[in-house]
Amino acid sequence: MAFKQRPLHIILMVLSVICVFWITTKSYGTFPISQSDDTPNNKLQRVAKVSMLYGETNHMYERALASHERHGKRWGYPMHILRQDISVGFWNKPSYLLSLVISELTKPAGERKEWLMWVDADSIILNNDIPVEIFLPPSDLKDIHLVATQDQNGLNTGIMFLHVHPWMISFLTETMGYPLYLPQTDLGRSADQEGMRRVLNKTTGGPSGEGYADGVSYLPRPWINTYEWDWAYEGKRGDLLVHFPGLEERRWPHMAKWLNIVETTPHEWNLPLEETGYINKTTTYWSQIRSAKESIKSAENKLQSGGAVSGNTKEAVGALKEALRESSDHMELVQQRLEDLNALIGMT
Repeated sequence: MAFKQRPLHIILMVLSVICVFWITTKSYGTFPISQSDDTPNNKLQRVAKVSMLYGETNHMYERALASHERHGKRWGYPMHILRQDISVGFWNKPSYLLSLVISELTKPAGERKEWLMWVDADSIILNNDIPVEIFLPPSDLKDIHLVATQDQNGLNTGIMFLHVHPWMISFLTETMGYPLYLPQTDLGRSADQEGMRRVLNKTTGGPSGEGYADGVSYLPRPWINTYEWDWAYEGKRGDLLVHFPGLEERRWPHMAKWLNIVETTPHEWNLPLEETGYINKTTTYWSQIRSAKESIKSAENKLQSGGAVSGNTKEAVGALKEALRESSDHMELVQQRLEDLNALIGMT
C-alpha cells in the first residue's frame, strides 16, 4: 500500500522515536539485558504475546486471539492486543511493537520480558502443550534479536519473536522511517513486512554499522508458522498453530473449521511436547547456529592473525555468513557450508 502523508503527525512521531532511541542507545554497549537461568519456572517469565485487532467486530479473529490467550494462561504469557488505530494502515504493527519494546526496556532488568511474540489475528493455537521458549535462541547466542520465518515471498512477519533490546529499537525505527527517507519506493500491499525485509537486507547502518542481517535467525517455517492452504493444512497433529495468510475472503470457512476443533475437541490436536519432535529439532537447529558462528569466529581470527589457512577460507566464511543471514531455515545448506569451512580451517 502507498504510504499516506500526515506531515506533522509523522514528523512528531519520528522525532519522538529518535529522542527515545538516542537516550536508550547512549549506553548500548553496557545496557543491562536480563538473563534467564535454565530453570523452567524462570523461563516461563520470558515472553509476552502481541497482536492487534480493531475496527468493526470480527468474531472469527476474536476467537482466534482467544486461543492465544488460553495458551498464554497455560504458560504464563501476558497478552497485549492493540485495539485502536495509532498510525497509518500497516504501520500500526511496527509502531505498537516499538512502543512495547521501549516500555519493557524502561523497567528494571529483572522485571522486563525478554521476548515479544507477535501473532497475527488470523492464527490459531492448536497445541496448548507447547511452550514457545523452545524456539528461542539459547542465552549464549546473544547477538540474535529476531526469530522469524520465510515463505515463497520471503520474510513473513505473521508469527515472529522480537528481542527486547536496543537493537530492536534501532531496527523498528528504521523500518518505520523507510517510506519517509525513500518515499519513491513502492513497498507493495504488505508495506510494513516489505519494509522490515529491506531493512534486514541492509549491510550498513544499524547499531554496529554492519546492518541487521546478522541479528536474525529464520526457523523452518512450519515449526511456528504452519499454513492452511486452500486444499489442506500443511502440518500434523502436535504442531503449535495454524495460520491463514493469502486466503483472503476464503479464510473464513477454514478458520471456522479449526476454531470449532480447538474449542470443542482440543484433545484431537494436543500432543505432549516430548512426543512432537520439537525438542530434538530446535536443539539441533540452535546447535548448528552456534557451531557456525564459532567456526566463522575461528576462521576470521586466523585470517586476521595471518595464520596458516587455505586460500579459499575467506570465500568459505562469506558463503557460511550468507547462509546464516538468508537461509538459516535451510539446515542442510547451512550444514554443508559449515562443513566446507571446517574442512579448510581444521575444525570438526
